[in-house]
Amino acid sequence: MFKFTTCLTTTARQAARRRFSTTPARLQILPVKVTGTGTGTLQKVSVPGKPYTFTADTYPVLGGADSAPSPVVYSLASLSACNQVTGSVVASNHGIKLGKWDTDVEGDKFDKFVSEVERRCPITQLFKLSGVKYESEWVNEKL
Repeated sequence: MFKFTTCLTTTARQAARRRFSTTPARLQILPVKVTGTGTGTLQKVSVPGKPYTFTADTYPVLGGADSAPSPVVYSLASLSACNQVTGSVVASNHGIKLGKWDTDVEGDKFDKFVSEVERRCPITQLFKLSGVKYESEWVNEKL
């Protein structure tokens, strides 16, 4: 059995360097902390002070039982969710109307929207700065 705690806090200096939002209420520092316990490849992760938990495992080829999503699956889900949350903030800041993630933006404005979302999204930046090959495809469909 093992246990770990991870805490991630954006410092004021980091927040000033790359603003997530132009809304003053959203410029606050957002501390994040998770705690995990497990045996072998199976781990239960919780967020202190929150009612939710999740379980991670890995594929049999890596010694897991594939009984829960793998850390890689959670990483990609985190990237997707972070882009959507960040996109909602960016759209609000720029007066862009979003549908069910179909954007009502045209031409260069769409490209600027995508660029700004990927610049502000901390998970996108984590992937880009990690050295892995990062590719994204955004499609602007009519509402």
